[in-house]
Amino acid sequence: MAKKKATKPEDTEEDEIDEIVDDLLEDEEIETVYPKIDEKEKLEPSPTSPEEAIEEEEEEFEIEEEPRFPDYKYLNVGINKALGENDYEITVEGQSHGFCNILVKHLLEIEGVSIAAYKVNNVELPKIFIRLENSNEYKIKDILHKGIESLRAKVIEVQKVFKKLT
Repeated sequence: MAKKKATKPEDTEEDEIDEIVDDLLEDEEIETVYPKIDEKEKLEPSPTSPEEAIEEEEEEFEIEEEPRFPDYKYLNVGINKALGENDYEITVEGQSHGFCNILVKHLLEIEGVSIAAYKVNNVELPKIFIRLENSNEYKIKDILHKGIESLRAKVIEVQKVFKKLT
């Protein structure tokens, strides 16, 4: 009878793993999935400098231009007659102190507006109070339109200044 060699339990597990790996590597299925590449079929060398790599990436993708101006945001405005005959209360949805403050400043510059102020709190919608000199002569919608147009002209002027800076 032939005697078996005494082996450590750790060695047998490692030997078994090595045999399994060798069997897998010798299997023909791996060669069919990953064929050998000849030197003639090697890929082109990668660019040597990072600038060349960036140039290649830029050529592959077309950059879409963003629209020149973002979509307009329309205001939800409510016009209510206030206590006096020439007094109006305008509610503006979704605006803060910044917008109300600058709109009131532009409204005060318009002929026919004697008083303009605003009130913003976290409970109610922002309110702009306007008192006209004579409601028969001046219409509130015309006054608001003039105020918004002067505000729009100022914003365009500021945009031009910022474009010069950049």
